[in-house]
Amino acid sequence: MTHLTAHIERRQSKRFKVAEGAFAALINHNNKLGQIRDISAKGLSFRYIDSQEGPSEARELKIILGSGGLCVEGIPFKEVTDFEIKSEFSFSSIKMRRIGLEFGELTPQQRSRLNTFIENHTIGEA
Repeated sequence: MTHLTAHIERRQSKRFKVAEGAFAALINHNNKLGQIRDISAKGLSFRYIDSQEGPSEARELKIILGSGGLCVEGIPFKEVTDFEIKSEFSFSSIKMRRIGLEFGELTPQQRSRLNTFIENHTIGEA
């Protein structure tokens, strides 16, 4: 007898791939900065270099556009996932990680700027 397990999608909103040049930063004593991979109205994920400095304890999330000047600051969040990404180059000593964050309660201004970001800086569904 075989057991089939169905994948249950837990996300409540569509996730979109993000265009090059968009970054997320967790601000604290050991900052994490990386390129955003995907985003939704409820959260995002980004890749960052693993500095191995211990737990983050970050209090602030920023979304920054390198070329467009858009910046959304002070986003409340909860960490959902954080895992190592296998390097495509076996000789590389740099360890990369991918972190997934769920947004907390956003202000109307943060929500508006986030929606503008999704409308103008994504390249299709993830």
